[in-house]
Amino acid sequence: MAEEVVESFTHADHTLLRTLKALLFRPGKLTVEYVAGRRVHYMKPLGLFLVVNLVFFLLATYNAFNQPLSSFLNYNNYTVFGTKEAVQQALTSSGQTLATFQPIFDASMKASSKTYLIILIPLFALMFGVLMWSAHRTFIEHLVFSTHFLSFVLIFFLLQQFLVVLPFIWIIGQLQWEARGDLIASLIGLVFLGFYQARAFRRFYGTGTIWSVFAALLSTVLFAGVIMAYRLILFYKILYLTHS
Repeated sequence: MAEEVVESFTHADHTLLRTLKALLFRPGKLTVEYVAGRRVHYMKPLGLFLVVNLVFFLLATYNAFNQPLSSFLNYNNYTVFGTKEAVQQALTSSGQTLATFQPIFDASMKASSKTYLIILIPLFALMFGVLMWSAHRTFIEHLVFSTHFLSFVLIFFLLQQFLVVLPFIWIIGQLQWEARGDLIASLIGLVFLGFYQARAFRRFYGTGTIWSVFAALLSTVLFAGVIMAYRLILFYKILYLTHS
């Protein structure tokens, strides 16, 4: 990984631009080229992800991987996993109040949600391996596809932040955005990601239109589940490390 980081930042010139163009406008092309051995003109998958992840870490203020403590205390999607009881137990054992712990948790979650994204790559690779089992691809090839896909997701979230979220917050205000705009933007984002996936599936896995669309719809639903699981993992990691 250290080698990939050094190479990415010392050789990221026109190769980076060519790689980003293929990633954004030719879904699945980077993976096709990499697996076929045509790798000279493009960045390596891990190197690309590390560059994109660093930019995302520095610039993302709103991201789908981050959730404040209030969400884990009030939303049924999280409380069914015992988040409310876990917080109460941690506060009781440490002697802290919710008011003092909440800003600590939110700051840690904001940083952690962008730091540990690399663990999503094998999770997505498993998901793609199950959906595309008939394509007879190796797990390494699924990993490459997953790495490229997650790199695109991070870029998409950044573009969504600067082109949609921030302008609308400036127009309608933070409270109105959280009440209405956030859900709408999330749904539109999932639809767009599903469309991207369908095209990427066709190009890399060689699937037909019907199966590509169906697999994209299914993976979009699973994508939301994986993100939720990722948030829960970070929740318990932060909770127990903070009070250990």
